[in-house]
Amino acid sequence: MGAMVRPMALMCAFVVGWFCPQGAVLSWTIPWFVRFMLFMTFLGLNVHKMKLRRSHFAILALNILIGVGACAILRRMGYPALATAAFFTGMAPTATAAPAIASFLRREVEYVVTSVLLTTFGIAIATPLLIPWAVGMETAAPGAFFDAFLRVAWTVVTTIVAPIVAARLLRLVYPSAQTWTKRFKIATFYAWVLMVTVISCRAAEFIQNPENGVKAFVLIEAALTALAICVIDFTLGFFVGEKGLREESSQSLGQKNTGVMIYFAVLYASPIAALGPTLYVLWHNSWNAIQLQYQAIKDVKAEHAAKRAESTK
Repeated sequence: MGAMVRPMALMCAFVVGWFCPQGAVLSWTIPWFVRFMLFMTFLGLNVHKMKLRRSHFAILALNILIGVGACAILRRMGYPALATAAFFTGMAPTATAAPAIASFLRREVEYVVTSVLLTTFGIAIATPLLIPWAVGMETAAPGAFFDAFLRVAWTVVTTIVAPIVAARLLRLVYPSAQTWTKRFKIATFYAWVLMVTVISCRAAEFIQNPENGVKAFVLIEAALTALAICVIDFTLGFFVGEKGLREESSQSLGQKNTGVMIYFAVLYASPIAALGPTLYVLWHNSWNAIQLQYQAIKDVKAEHAAKRAESTK
């Protein structure tokens, strides 16, 4: 039941957002939720356990290639809104919650932690260069690309880099702060739910406004796009991993930190673009729920087998 909490919370956030579009006035809180979640996560990460492998760089490259490739294909097919949504979905780095899922699945947590660190910083560097292209900001006027690059770079620094640096500095001054990640885990979860709710409110306001001319089935299109990227991520992640680390690699590419990209999509594109990474949360958490349930069944079988072996002695 616990494995289904995130998908259920996400569905509740969608429902509240759809019926309360007035909540869009709280959009200013989104970057603060992102900063808080990154800050709390990096307080608890042990960077000394990092061990870079070839597959880590493959995961980072695939994050960028899938986002850029899906955007280019859908744009060429005549779906510009979906193209932007696909870009922000594919570009999202490894989720900060991925190491916890890896531990539940009896996998190598350190591998996934390394992926979180590498992809977070790698995407932070690539984002200012790629967002202007993805949303068409580079064609607005001569020199617009450089202006857009500086704007996005500043957003990356204040939204991603600042909370990470703050977390590391606090650990240097007050080492016991690293325990806050586990102690206040429920607060991080509520921050995530509230952020998704505000995003849903803003998307609902945009969709329900007749002046925007949004198609009625845009949610289905965005959901299918996010599902396709989710399947590609978990599948390719499995095959690029080294022998014995394929499940960890799959988890690292498939489970994404969409919160940052949701904020960037809302800020530089539209609430429709934010639907891609928002709906991706539903798919990757549903996959995690299936994995956790399968692991629980395996554990029960192993326990029963051990008891039978013990009784036959």
